[in-house]
Amino acid sequence: MINKISDYLYSFKNKVLEADMIVKTCEEEISKYSIYLEEKGLKKDYEDNFFTILGYTYRLDDNKQRLFYTFQEAIYAIDLDKLMRNEDSLKLNSIVYTLVLNSIIKEYKTSVINEVEKIKALDTYKIVQQRQAKENQKYHMYQN
Repeated sequence: MINKISDYLYSFKNKVLEADMIVKTCEEEISKYSIYLEEKGLKKDYEDNFFTILGYTYRLDDNKQRLFYTFQEAIYAIDLDKLMRNEDSLKLNSIVYTLVLNSIIKEYKTSVINEVEKIKALDTYKIVQQRQAKENQKYHMYQN
């Protein structure tokens, strides 16, 4: 099923869809895949990755932009994984982006933000950013 998900997202490689078209074209499939992933316990297994990517999407306030850019990022990530033949990353990106896209599509359609998810996503993303800043600081210390 993971291959089906990655192939589905990859099928949009040479297309650019606006948020309305993403919902119209992809909502049903992404929802179906997301339900499957949650039933298999994969949302729990990849929770940190899910919240990191979701937190990253919240850098944009406009939901249309969040959906558009996240969809494009998902396609790009899967395309890169396929080119590099990185099966582990392909699996991770297929799972995480499907779950994130499903969450954004729900928010887009209902205009209701899952505040618990949003807070956890922003907190997780903040931790990742702080870790990266520490790594960058170490690197710059060696430069001097």
